[in-house]
Amino acid sequence: MIASPTYRCLPWLCLLVLLLMHQALGAQVRPERFRQAMARQQQRDSLAPRADSTLLPAPPRREVRLSPDSLDAPVRLRSRDSMYLDVKNKMLYVYGEGQVDYTTITLKADLITFDFDAQTVTAEGRTDSLGRTTGLPDFKNEDQQFTARRMRFNFETMKGIVYDARTMQQGVHVHSKKAKFIGARDTLQDDIIYNQDALFTTCDLPHPHFGIHSKKQMLIPNKLVIVGPSNLEIADIPTPLWLPFGFFPLTQGKRTGLIFPRDYEYSDQWGFGLRNVGWYFPINDYWDLTLTGDIYLKGTWGINANARYRKRYKHNGSLTVGYARRRVEVEGVPRFEPSMTFRWSHNQDASAHPYQTFGGSINIQTNNFQRVNRNDARSVLQSQLTSNLSWSRRFDGPYNLSVNFTHSQNTNTRQMTISFPNINFQTQTLYPFRRKNRVGPERWYERFNLRYTGEARNTFTAQDTSLFRRQTLQDARYGLRHTVSSSASFNVFKYFQVGPNVSYKEVWYFNTIRKELVFDPDTAIKPDTLYNPDDSTDFRIVYDTLNYGTVRDIVEWGLKPMRQFSAGFRVGTNLFGTVLFRKGWVRGLRHLMKPSVSFRYSPDYTNPGWGYFDYVQTDIRDPDALQRYTIFEQGIFDKPSASGRQMAISYNISNTFEGKFWSRRDSTVKKVSLLRSLNVSGSYNFAADSLRWTPVRVSGNTAFFNGITTLSFGAEWDPYQLDADGRKIDRFYFDQTGKPLRFVQATAAFSTRMTVQRLRDLFRGVNTDEASAQAPPGQARPQEEDLLSLFENFSISHQLNVRAEAEGDSIVTKVTIHNLSMRGNIQLTPNWSLTVGNIGYDFVSKRITYPDLGFYRNLHCWEMGFNWQPLRGTYSFFLRVKPGALDFINIPYSKNNVDAAFSGF
Repeated sequence: MIASPTYRCLPWLCLLVLLLMHQALGAQVRPERFRQAMARQQQRDSLAPRADSTLLPAPPRREVRLSPDSLDAPVRLRSRDSMYLDVKNKMLYVYGEGQVDYTTITLKADLITFDFDAQTVTAEGRTDSLGRTTGLPDFKNEDQQFTARRMRFNFETMKGIVYDARTMQQGVHVHSKKAKFIGARDTLQDDIIYNQDALFTTCDLPHPHFGIHSKKQMLIPNKLVIVGPSNLEIADIPTPLWLPFGFFPLTQGKRTGLIFPRDYEYSDQWGFGLRNVGWYFPINDYWDLTLTGDIYLKGTWGINANARYRKRYKHNGSLTVGYARRRVEVEGVPRFEPSMTFRWSHNQDASAHPYQTFGGSINIQTNNFQRVNRNDARSVLQSQLTSNLSWSRRFDGPYNLSVNFTHSQNTNTRQMTISFPNINFQTQTLYPFRRKNRVGPERWYERFNLRYTGEARNTFTAQDTSLFRRQTLQDARYGLRHTVSSSASFNVFKYFQVGPNVSYKEVWYFNTIRKELVFDPDTAIKPDTLYNPDDSTDFRIVYDTLNYGTVRDIVEWGLKPMRQFSAGFRVGTNLFGTVLFRKGWVRGLRHLMKPSVSFRYSPDYTNPGWGYFDYVQTDIRDPDALQRYTIFEQGIFDKPSASGRQMAISYNISNTFEGKFWSRRDSTVKKVSLLRSLNVSGSYNFAADSLRWTPVRVSGNTAFFNGITTLSFGAEWDPYQLDADGRKIDRFYFDQTGKPLRFVQATAAFSTRMTVQRLRDLFRGVNTDEASAQAPPGQARPQEEDLLSLFENFSISHQLNVRAEAEGDSIVTKVTIHNLSMRGNIQLTPNWSLTVGNIGYDFVSKRITYPDLGFYRNLHCWEMGFNWQPLRGTYSFFLRVKPGALDFINIPYSKNNVDAAFSGF
């Protein structure tokens, strides 16, 4: 055997040998392919004789005889070990990782036998000295692939037979003892596979843990599967579950089809039911719809529609609408309570439009849909729902227009507020005095700017169950507001910033409030019957007066504008203080202080000339019992101030403190924020007739332990005294006690969220936030393998709020919020995990806060889990096939929140 060609005549010899071999075997060699091969060889061989050569005559050309039963395409063979050609018997043997390529068909095996007479190929594995079979046949035709113990295929008839075959169709592994393959002769036909004694499973092991066993099947790849009587087997043990026949489509891509129920449930009040059973609709290339429902025998039902859409480079989003009608029993009488949810999320691609954006999310629920239909901690403990959907447009000029939908909902009080439409039109900052072609330095008046903002707002407020009633629409609050403002900024004496400002607002309301006193004797006077003391039959009637009139609001329709004006200025500067140390742990301290003083003027809106305020009598017996009110009491925008004319000067001092500390761990100096903010503010009103000083307010926040704990605090002191009834009087507290300020109240809030990563960084002296920011984009920080890594996805949260108030001469301190909660996932082993949705303790109410516990076991192709909410008495257990084509095989057992009792399995 010649390992490699070393002579230039060898390629010609090889071509001649192949030609004689094909002629002897009756195989086809196409003349055009032969001529092309000859021409390529002439180009490669510089010593080949030319047609016009005088040394050697050109070899005569001859046509190759074509066999009528030859193949229509070449067959390519290769192997790692060797090939053996048996010319007499017209057989070819390929040893060691052999491969046969024919059109779109590829066959690989350790032993391949090619029969030229029968035009068949046989492939099988080989057994080594240890008795192990290696190099099993692998057959591939376009996107279809089989592995088997032994297989045979005829290139002429496109038929094959496979023993112990394994293939995969649409995520389902098919194991068959014997399979017959009939290939398509042209594009108008389909490949067909007939299986005998087959097992359908999603388990990828050579010996599957489970499967649906069937004696006879017919499979058309990417189209359908037709099966005969089938039986579910688990660990090779047949179960009582039988299917007389089956017809399963295998169309690739989006296709409509049945969604098998994920859960089967029995409820004492609802009866037997199915959950999440429905149908999938692929609407088009951009939309699809999943329609699922829950149904129970005693009348409880629910429906959920989930639509998804996506258009590349345009937008994407999802829309979910759910409705549930639950049966409950009150004092033995059944009734049905409806609830609904609506969720919409829309995201616009950044390249969709250069000037226009639209996106946001909506999450609206009625009758506590989330809490009554789910039991997980997040759904039960979530008390606030919010929505924000907006459209905005930026025009070529300096104008912006936006339309918003906002919503807020408290699931505890079930109070809902919806604002729509909210229209906002505003100009960008304009400089009307700035020169178009400026030459030289900027002049002082060119710094004045002008800005206009127009707003239209409409708000509905109601209970979630009465949102769509007519009264809700009638009680809507709406109005328009125009705001024009102007300001400027100057540097004075190099270090001071001075900024004058002026603002004008005009609000248009379409209804106002007028109050009047109404006295109704039928409701204000209650008769009472008393018997005489001498036990006689005579009696007298005594009337008890319950009230002396009720103040009633009367809505008056008509356009009523409200105008507000203010003007002022602000002066501020920055002061820096730095102290450095050469030795010791502390290497430096830095203090930044930003003091500012501002003045503001606004007129007295309580003047009758404005017409913003009026008086109402509150007691029918006393004409002087008057109460002042504003006619814009129900206004959606700003209300006029009732404190009279304002000529107030305000002060504010903002402080931050930082330090530099020496780290012995890495011999570096690190900067640490000691106090993120500390603000002191107050004001003095020159126009007030009394109580001109406002309380002094202090607020700030900081963080400890590498950001694990944050502290927010605030306090208030008042310069005036209190009378015997606890009302503030126009006398300084200093005159009474010699102290400048009287303590009013103080609050402090400690918030702690501890994770394993922050604990590690704390002990190493690393700032977690800075380390995460310095990590490469899209790459997470590497995780370590130690005991703490079990709690890598676990967090502990602690909240402590303290409030101190002055009551007389003493200070009363109360703990308003104090709770501890934990949540996360603990990976005990690669297959076992413990889930804590929530567990905690409220130290104020002295109770456990909604524990939600569970565990999960990975069973290779199956999964098992258990979730328990003891405060609700709900639990759920499942043993099911992992998500896939056969995930409807499920063994669930659960108790819902309606049955409300843990009665065991």
